[in-house]
Amino acid sequence: MEPSKQIEIQLGHLCNNRCVFCVSGQETALGRALPVPVEPVLERLRQAAADGHKKLTLLGGEPTLQPGFLSVLRLAVELGFEQIVVFTNGAKTARAGYVEELIAIAGPRLVWRLSLQGATREAHERTTRKPGSFARLEATMEHLRARHQHLTVNMCVVRSNYASITAFPRLLERYGARQLHLDMVRPMDAGQRTEEEYADMLPRYSDLAAPLREMIAGFPEGFDVNIGNLPYCIAPELAPYIHHDGELTETVAADGDGLSRPWDKYFVKRRDKFKPESCQRCVFYERCSGVFEKYEQLYGLTELQPVSAAALRAVDPRGRLLALQLRPLTERLRTWTPPAPFEEARVWEASDRELLLELRGAEQGLRLSLTSPGGGVAGFEHFSVHVVTAPPSAALTQRGLSALVEALQGWGEALVHPPGADAVAGGVARSIAARLGRLRARAPFTGLIWERLDVSGDGARAELSFKSTDGGAAVLWLGEAQRQASGGYRVLSEATPALVAGLGSVLQALRVAPGAAREPLSSAQK
Repeated sequence: MEPSKQIEIQLGHLCNNRCVFCVSGQETALGRALPVPVEPVLERLRQAAADGHKKLTLLGGEPTLQPGFLSVLRLAVELGFEQIVVFTNGAKTARAGYVEELIAIAGPRLVWRLSLQGATREAHERTTRKPGSFARLEATMEHLRARHQHLTVNMCVVRSNYASITAFPRLLERYGARQLHLDMVRPMDAGQRTEEEYADMLPRYSDLAAPLREMIAGFPEGFDVNIGNLPYCIAPELAPYIHHDGELTETVAADGDGLSRPWDKYFVKRRDKFKPESCQRCVFYERCSGVFEKYEQLYGLTELQPVSAAALRAVDPRGRLLALQLRPLTERLRTWTPPAPFEEARVWEASDRELLLELRGAEQGLRLSLTSPGGGVAGFEHFSVHVVTAPPSAALTQRGLSALVEALQGWGEALVHPPGADAVAGGVARSIAARLGRLRARAPFTGLIWERLDVSGDGARAELSFKSTDGGAAVLWLGEAQRQASGGYRVLSEATPALVAGLGSVLQALRVAPGAAREPLSSAQK
């Protein structure tokens, strides 16, 4: 787990690369980057520890060039920082002995973040303008792999390196890296540049979409990829990997004679960004911090088209961003009045994949979860409804669920399976609950519309009403008596093709539980 309070200390601008996007290499080339006095840094580190910071990131420039770097690292260990991130270009760490020295000081607290400015030698050295810099990084990665170190990689995306990113999966697999962070170049971090240099530096975002897709597809499922500050609308299908801003991080810069005042890292990084008015119609509006002003000057805003919930659904069929897909529904639920004795409805995004809806009353509340389709106590085309916590009264739970389903249908949501007494524990007999669970998990059934679920006999009998898309109708019944399961169906109309096929699917779902052996359907009959 990431420590909750983080501090970054920029140890000056001294750097032995001359990256096309970075102020530090420019300051070094101009002779303005100086060694940092170590005592003010050590004092700031003590203050950070006293304030409860547990994660430290040391960056530059190139932090390992600073004479006081090892003193800072030793003190961070003494002060009990749980995680110490060393952000390095790999020049000094190409020596195995230096890697061993840092491991001896910080041990398992170390996280190595390598500044790899291209996934190939050509791209990296074209960007760093430092011959041999890629080979030194490869040597560093080999040392870290051999010592089972926590290796992460960072790249600033510019015109000189973006086409190379498709080579990252193979490269990082070779060295056992755990994370890749790609960040869109920030013009304000580039130093003093001409308009021609900015044009050569900033890629058009739409040109990045194809190589980003290819790169993501090349990584194994679950590999930690972060794409920083790319507007979501450029490639909404990659939204699970895109991030704007981050966890609260305090940044301090050390250069020349002393230290800067601390600042909120991500608040400052928004200073040269803005969002066009049209972005307000985008489902990503709250997550996106917009586009850089310099980018707009170079390329305009025609690429930035609002993403609707329907458009997101089309590119996110697995529902990884279900909460955003349901954003229009969320707005309606916030103004919905539930039935008495509930007094208000509160809805919020629990995660990318889940909405939580709470019907609140003076004394009793019903909390529901809206997640991906399949199962639950009610189901719709794009999501399912699950009970998280319920009031003691089963009737009150049923009332809240029924009112919600009615409202959702009125807003155009297509019902797949309706709520019933099985929504509460003990509402139906155990074997009936199990069979209803199978049906809910497998619904919808091709050609059938599940209209109603009625329970009688104190939960000992359930009747499911179906109609088919070609005019057929049938009732399926499920029973339990003396712990024996029973069931059957009645065709209420002509046995139309869709009805016959749909009922066959229903019976198959009852016969075979997911992951279980086949079992006979008890007493199914016409």
